[in-house]
Amino acid sequence: MTPSSNTGEPHLLLISLAESYLEAAHVNGGRAAASRGADEKAYYKLIATGLRCLEAALQCRLQPRMEAMVRLRYAGILHEETENGDEAESALNKGIMLAQRNSLMDLKYGMHHLLSQIMFRTTPKASLKMLTTCITESETLDLPHWAYSFRFLRCSVLTADSPIQDTLGALTTLQKISSTSMARRDHSVFALSNLMEAMLSIISGADGVEAAQRALARANSIQTSDDSLAQLGVLRQILDIICSLMLGRNAESEGKMKVLHTMLDNKERWAGWSANGEFEVPVNPSRPGRPVEKLRFRWLTKDDVFIMGYFISGLCKFQKNVDEGGKSEKFFQEGLRSIDRLLNMPASDTSSLVASTNKTLWRQTLRCYIQLYHTFLLCIRTEWDGAIKGLALLRAANSALPTPHPPLETLLLYLTATISQGTNSLPHALSLYDRISASLPPDSELSIISKLNSILILRTHDPRRAETLLASCERSCMASRNLLLKAAYTSVKATEKGELVKTKNYLSVALQLATQCANQQMTFIVLNFMCHRFFAGVVSEQAEKSAKAALQNAMKGRDGLWTLMGGEMYADCLARKGNEFDAMRQRHMNEDARNAVVVNLMRHQRDVTGGASDFG
Repeated sequence: MTPSSNTGEPHLLLISLAESYLEAAHVNGGRAAASRGADEKAYYKLIATGLRCLEAALQCRLQPRMEAMVRLRYAGILHEETENGDEAESALNKGIMLAQRNSLMDLKYGMHHLLSQIMFRTTPKASLKMLTTCITESETLDLPHWAYSFRFLRCSVLTADSPIQDTLGALTTLQKISSTSMARRDHSVFALSNLMEAMLSIISGADGVEAAQRALARANSIQTSDDSLAQLGVLRQILDIICSLMLGRNAESEGKMKVLHTMLDNKERWAGWSANGEFEVPVNPSRPGRPVEKLRFRWLTKDDVFIMGYFISGLCKFQKNVDEGGKSEKFFQEGLRSIDRLLNMPASDTSSLVASTNKTLWRQTLRCYIQLYHTFLLCIRTEWDGAIKGLALLRAANSALPTPHPPLETLLLYLTATISQGTNSLPHALSLYDRISASLPPDSELSIISKLNSILILRTHDPRRAETLLASCERSCMASRNLLLKAAYTSVKATEKGELVKTKNYLSVALQLATQCANQQMTFIVLNFMCHRFFAGVVSEQAEKSAKAALQNAMKGRDGLWTLMGGEMYADCLARKGNEFDAMRQRHMNEDARNAVVVNLMRHQRDVTGGASDFG
């Protein structure tokens, strides 16, 4: 479009100029988000110029539809790019009245949709009330796509961090969408609403997995005819894997992981995947002859989906990491490399500075979680020097986040406590576990695990408190659907002093649960304790087999401490049989493990004069 072609219609020239300035700004949105310097100033100068062009266009005499469209665009830019909510509300209120007078219903409800988002920033209750009114009106006027749109927005409002946060209300809203879409045969809407219900149910932990699985089953019961909705298939598979992981069902999650890999390797699946992650969900017309409407959503980009794939694959292989040559670590490392590549390269898609900033923040947060679980893997195989370095990297990455992420902060405390316990800084570990337990609900999984770790420390110098803590965990652990949590509790219960028969039963259950969850670490700890409890001082073939099994399993797990324990018990067993040569050879083989364990357990002695340890 050239200026000369619009001399009689200046508003068209102004609108065209506005879009040019806004597009030029958004092309550099990713760079501006990364630099926060001259690029950011240039970005906002272009945005301001675009807004001034739209303001000037509104001063012209416009047709009602054109004016309503310009007002909607103008208010949308103000909402996303500025803090000037009052001006955006004023523009929308005038536009809504204009659209009402001229029966421009789509534009009217589009402006209501945006207005409710703007109002949510300052008056959440008023925003929620407006949404309720709009839902009723759109249903009365037989506009199903707007009824869906307002209900999905209502769900977002109710799950956001605000005074009106109401997860139960959000679930009820999604269930209403589900029932309506089923009746109208809007299959893609039905699938999406149930997938969102599964996500909300999972937030409550293992207790919410059953509800999530029911929602996933409903989503799976409908075969959508929209091949372009690859996002729904990938999301469904990811949620299914997460449900298995939260229940500690390792074999089940691995099988589902292979399905996800097949999906991600299918090139046809990416053909319709937009660069910015947007996708459209079709809504059947209310009457024959009317066009199919579309609901627009934005999810992950292709790159982000692959990073999630690496992360989830690492979690699925977490328990078998050592057995399978460090596969879990490799998945996490590849995820970290992919995120670093994305964070260090300019964004390829066109987006606003706010959208680019949010995407960068999401990736930085995900990077912290991948680093967290990678460091936990190092703790499991007692690579304490690497774990301490990993903790330092994680702290640096976490401190770089512009806003704190509470769940991550708590997990960071737990990782610090784990490393402190593993490196013999027991008072520090105990204080951190107490801090975690005090900050979380008593029945939360992380609180319970912190208490179980505290019990292992307290047994040597405060057995009464240890016993009280263990009793407080029993009900929650036995009622939990998470097999890993049950296995941890049973293992701690089995290793307390008690009657021989009860100890034997608990150890048997603990070993069974650990095997069922493929938790190798728990398996060799239980085997070591069984050997110590039942075969100390015993001369028999069974005693030798028990000691050898404890040693071999600990060696497979690359755990220096328990390898030393198993090796010493095996050497003692050989010596009691009179096989002094093999006993001496085994003790010689134990020396490397002994030296590593002693160095690790004595490392804090070097910090007594120098102050806090390097990770405290």
